[in-house]
Amino acid sequence: MGTPWRGSWRGWMAVLALWAVATIASAQSIVLPPVAAMSAAAASAGAGVPARAPASEPLAARPLMSAALAVAAAPPSAAQAAREAFDPIGYRAPSLSLSRLAQGDPVPARVLAGEFDGRFEAVSGNLVWGSKGEPRWWRIVVNQDVDPAIAPQLTIDRPSRREIELWRPGDELPLRRSIYGPDIDLNHSTRMIVFPLPKGLRKGDALYLRMLAADVLSSQVEVEPLAKVQREDMMHVGLRSVVLTAMGVVAVLAFGFWIGLRERGYAYLGLTLILQILTLTSDGGEMRVVPWLKDIAPDTRTNIVLTTAAVLASIRFLIFFLGLRTTQPRVTRALDWCSYSLGALIVVSLFRTWKYSALYGNLNLLLVLALILYATVVAVWRRQREAYFLLLAWLPLMVLLVILVGANHEWWPEFAWLEYTFPVGLAFGGLGLLLGLTSKLQQLRRDRDTANRLATYDSLTGAMTRAAISQSLRSAVESAHRSQRPLSVVFFDIDHFKRINDEHGHRVGDETLRIVALRTRNRLRAYDLFGRYGGDEVLVVLADTYLRDAARVAEHLRESVSGSPLSIDGRLLPVSLSLGVAELQPGETPEQLLERADAALYASKSAGRDRVTAHGSESEHEVVS
Repeated sequence: MGTPWRGSWRGWMAVLALWAVATIASAQSIVLPPVAAMSAAAASAGAGVPARAPASEPLAARPLMSAALAVAAAPPSAAQAAREAFDPIGYRAPSLSLSRLAQGDPVPARVLAGEFDGRFEAVSGNLVWGSKGEPRWWRIVVNQDVDPAIAPQLTIDRPSRREIELWRPGDELPLRRSIYGPDIDLNHSTRMIVFPLPKGLRKGDALYLRMLAADVLSSQVEVEPLAKVQREDMMHVGLRSVVLTAMGVVAVLAFGFWIGLRERGYAYLGLTLILQILTLTSDGGEMRVVPWLKDIAPDTRTNIVLTTAAVLASIRFLIFFLGLRTTQPRVTRALDWCSYSLGALIVVSLFRTWKYSALYGNLNLLLVLALILYATVVAVWRRQREAYFLLLAWLPLMVLLVILVGANHEWWPEFAWLEYTFPVGLAFGGLGLLLGLTSKLQQLRRDRDTANRLATYDSLTGAMTRAAISQSLRSAVESAHRSQRPLSVVFFDIDHFKRINDEHGHRVGDETLRIVALRTRNRLRAYDLFGRYGGDEVLVVLADTYLRDAARVAEHLRESVSGSPLSIDGRLLPVSLSLGVAELQPGETPEQLLERADAALYASKSAGRDRVTAHGSESEHEVVS
């Protein structure tokens, strides 16, 4: 067996090329406003004036229009100073010292007054995290001056399901930010929560941060120029757009193939991808632009239901894709029980979540991954073609899922690169499985076509089988009756064929059949039907042919065989045919037509063989030659 993926390498290369073009196009279409404009916009935001556009303006146009107005207002010297201060390549974020308040949620005024400074515990690094459902206080001290000319911003990544309040030096009221709800900041992407620092910072200044999080994952805190933040925003939006678009296109293709081909495997794949897209956009914050989704997306139940439903759809798809119900029934039963368990979790989560909902669902997911990996390895061992596609497409994704689950439950540290590698892995996994499913269906069609050919054509003579020629004759008779056009049949067999088998053996008899079939079929038109009716009997169906013309065709068939002996194993074997011809009569059935042709064939044999007899409506037996 050849390498399964060798035939589809062109498809993979085309996918990679399209992916690269889409990425470049998404990046090239972005035009960043000058740094001076960013600085002016940040200054206005820091002064307590919300930079909001009128409600009538399109959402996407607001930041660009604000930036354009700021460019017109900013003096050239400020822009020049900002450009000199910010070096995108050489920029180094200022050092920060972080500490946390281990317990309690005191009144903000007391925290800002310094009453709790002694209770803050220093932590290493630039990571902050929350406690599930409980606010946590953090103090951020800057260890060097931050120039306001670069429009500094405090950024906190991994903003999903976080509500953050920040008190800057001199602030009495906090700035509130989240990716859902009334505190969203539509001037930035959902990659980070961004707080402007328009006055800059002096060494030793303290920022107080209060975080309410739905998980225990950590977020990195940085002070960055606005230009760098917006560049990162654009890269984030471009990559997410490409990934989500690619997954959406594959899902649409899968559903289209399902509608066109009626193969339920495509429906399972399309549903899996749609649910994964909803999960990614819910966690990533893109759902905030959809009015009827932005209210339910922050709910923890939404994440549990979508993620669990995606796993269920994946199980159904993989059982179909690998054909596990027939090839590995024990694994299928185990996956069915996992499906029941996950289904129960979905039903419960529609009403409420409990403390161990996430752990319960993730343990089920890990068990499913283990079963699928085992089933895939077994299928590869058995050389199932589709298993190679699954192993290539989903093995990296399985590894990423295990890492994500462990990080969510603090079994091991989290990795920042998972933010992009996981959605990219989902997109490539979907593309790979679409190619694999297409390859599987192509193989099934080839197998079906082979089986149909074996059922339709005789392997020895290449003629149609008895079942196939009988069905074709019935269709031809019905068509002839409807159109009132002539139809004739020729029925013939080899004279003394049993004697040939007895004297020379069955191998010579088979070769005789093959040569006779070849010679006679070559004397027919391309659309004439030629079938082996049984043993050495052959039926020929001649559409649009009257009896006299059919008798002439039969004579040509007889001469093609009896005109010269057959050369088999170095010996010349004389062979002749007896043929009977009949023309379809009005209202006649296929059985009646064959009966008259068979009677004509019997008449040829009774008259001495090696001749053609036509059975007409006026004369019962007419010997033509």
